[in-house]
Amino acid sequence: MQETREHQRYDIRVSAEVTLLQGEPMTCVTRDLSLGGVGVDTEWALPEGAPISIELFVVVDDIEDESTTPLQLTGQIAWSRKRGERDFFAGVQFTDLTAEQTTYLQQLMAANASAVTAAG
Repeated sequence: MQETREHQRYDIRVSAEVTLLQGEPMTCVTRDLSLGGVGVDTEWALPEGAPISIELFVVVDDIEDESTTPLQLTGQIAWSRKRGERDFFAGVQFTDLTAEQTTYLQQLMAANASAVTAAG
């Protein structure tokens, strides 16, 4: 059974900060990115359906680029899976993207295109 997605996903690793409503921010790393959402590696399970805010940070040579403003987005946890003792993977679906946020995402994906392969 083949999975059908609305948006093509790209294998892009950037630093991210996920915050649940009234929660502490959790630093994580993206696994893939699309105009519809992002996959993130986390240390804790995230509750499915929970609304979140997420910031994506541009990374240059494995260091956050402080000269670039992080992209702030809202979304909800579409799913969360345990992979190891303190190793989880979650899918975030973006909500209420503005035209500016969509443009930023497109630029981020294009900037990483040389090292990007389409994820399944």
